[in-house]
Amino acid sequence: MKRALVTSAIALAAVALASSSARAETLDDLFRAGNEAYFRGAYDDASSRYEELVELGVRDADVFYNLGTAYARQGRHGRAIAAYERALRVRPSDAEAATALRHARDALASRRADREGEATMASDEGLAHAVFGRLSRDALASAVLVLDALFFAVLAAFLFVRRETARLALGIGAPLLGLALGAASLGLAIRSGAFDEGVAAVVVADRVPLREGPHEDAQERARVREGERAWIVGEDGAWVHVRAGGREGWVEGAQVVRID
Repeated sequence: MKRALVTSAIALAAVALASSSARAETLDDLFRAGNEAYFRGAYDDASSRYEELVELGVRDADVFYNLGTAYARQGRHGRAIAAYERALRVRPSDAEAATALRHARDALASRRADREGEATMASDEGLAHAVFGRLSRDALASAVLVLDALFFAVLAAFLFVRRETARLALGIGAPLLGLALGAASLGLAIRSGAFDEGVAAVVVADRVPLREGPHEDAQERARVREGERAWIVGEDGAWVHVRAGGREGWVEGAQVVRID
């Protein structure tokens, strides 16, 4: 694991948790135990600890990064991809998580090439990612609030300013602020999933059948691959209705991981 393992926000959470064996552990203890297991080479135990933190509601970029790295060490590249994508949802500017995500995709593509001769994987990164990829939803929301306040402050200033040079400056500043506000609002809408097809997810098993209905006996429509982006558009018990690569159908919920 290249970057130092730090407790980040976890260290601030001194909440006691009771496990199934009635042993109380703090979130920090779980995170530390995962790190220790990783450095021992017990990657399965490490990923289990990080998974427990996620199941308890922790949404921390370091936890997701460490979870992805533990998965990658086990060769579970689909799950690693999902974990790194979740880290980037929390901290879009995380260059190490972005690099690890590319490596996980490359490793999965290489394994697929060795087995089937197919050596590429779609990254699902379009123009929105290129423009807003390093800005978090919180950062964009803050930008919208600040730009909104400045925009209306400039408009209000027209009521009081009489000097022509000042009014000219305000006349130039208002449309520029309006454009910036529009761009930040668009970025926030994109980051919030306003234009998504459904709930973003990643397929974590290989050649998962897309079925006509939410049960094992339903006819198979197509198959989706490990690491592929999917959009969850419906649910029925333990099954989810997904769209992936222009195809859609029902898969077992355990075969995809949500990255929202």
